[in-house]
Amino acid sequence: MFTPQSFLIRWLLGMSVVFATYNTSGYSYYHWVTSNSEGGWPLKIFLGLCLLTLVGIAALAIWRAMGPIGVSASVATLTAMVWILVDVGLLDLDNNNAVGTVVGTLVATILTFGVSWSHIRTRLSGQIDTKDIWYY
Repeated sequence: MFTPQSFLIRWLLGMSVVFATYNTSGYSYYHWVTSNSEGGWPLKIFLGLCLLTLVGIAALAIWRAMGPIGVSASVATLTAMVWILVDVGLLDLDNNNAVGTVVGTLVATILTFGVSWSHIRTRLSGQIDTKDIWYY
């Protein structure tokens, strides 16, 4: 059963994947790979492939669940939210750390809505999904 708690767990997992890949603190996969350290390339490549696989699976699930119109609408809506934050003065575009964090959060939010969309659509429409029917 899909609950607000399961949505929150998906959002936290999405945040973990996005901010493990890149964040403005300097402690991310991107910063680790681009640092001047010589060793550890097998581990770097393995973890990079793991992150790429997670993002690829999520992107495919998002595209199939929401389609191009749903993805575009989600991006437009969240972009408008950022515009509102900038307009009311809660977000300063000159602060690269804040912008990076907001963009990462938006990407994780789109990821979360995408992988949760079939559950959300079922709850909003009141329809029964085939996996919810018990056969005796």
